[in-house]
Amino acid sequence: MQQITRSIYLVDKGEVVTLEIQAIKVGNFASFVVDGKSIDPISSTPLTFQFTVALSQGQAHHGMITCFFPKTAPDDAEFDVFVSGSGGGGKFTGSDILKSDASWTRAIEFRRPH
Repeated sequence: MQQITRSIYLVDKGEVVTLEIQAIKVGNFASFVVDGKSIDPISSTPLTFQFTVALSQGQAHHGMITCFFPKTAPDDAEFDVFVSGSGGGGKFTGSDILKSDASWTRAIEFRRPH
């Protein structure tokens, strides 16, 4: 896996992508969808999701992270996003989601290069 931006990654066919959402000062109120399909978490500490890349060259998986902050969550509550792949490249920092953000969703894209 290679990180292009905090929301775009290059992946290989068959690579297992792991997305972690670490809740800070808030509960695990987050979900992850890939290509319209909800992904079930494999762990809750931190909230962790996995899926396998199933694309031809030049195609992309489109994901959406959705978080929620209850009114009782402190103003400095946030969700930190980390992305890694079984093909190596390291653990990358994705787009953080802060309670003060206008939107509590983040698009994320996993591309297979040509």
